Amino acid sequence: MKELRNLLSACKSWEEHKRVIESALFIAPGSLNIEELSKLLNIKHTTLLEKMLNELVEEYKQRNSSVEIFCLDGTYQMRVKPEYIQKVRHLATTAEINKSIQRTLALIAVKEPIKQSLVVKYRNSKAYEHIKFLLEKQYIEREKQGRTYLLKTTEKFRQCFGEIKPQQTATNNY
Repeated sequence: MKELRNLLSACKSWEEHKRVIESALFIAPGSLNIEELSKLLNIKHTTLLEKMLNELVEEYKQRNSSVEIFCLDGTYQMRVKPEYIQKVRHLATTAEINKSIQRTLALIAVKEPIKQSLVVKYRNSKAYEHIKFLLEKQYIEREKQGRTYLLKTTEKFRQCFGEIKPQQTATNNY
């Protein structure tokens, strides 16, 4: 019975890790390599991480989605498939919030409440500008917590983008 519980827990962790990989690929401004994803998930065995990535690639192929996870030279990126990019490219340039700020907002929404220092760590120092913009547009709010701020989305965000359930990351080492 204990072995069955351990197996079920490992399966849940496996799926949770795949969701975190998917989120990371979505949020990242560029491609991510295995080492970066390994650090993010605290997984020491990169072969397991590669299997998770391969499963995600296949899941996107089976969905027949307009979005794909693309691998080039050992780096992974989530992108719009080439056959759809011309139809939607104009939306990216006219959006109220540019893609980089959208990714910062997505990180805050998925991990809220999240420390501003962590957002900067994950997104880079440009996140300070993103946060300022998002505060001005009232998509996020912040409250002082020690030497940093705690960031979370606002009612305006929920009205514009809907409710996003924060995902908790597993910390299992495989």
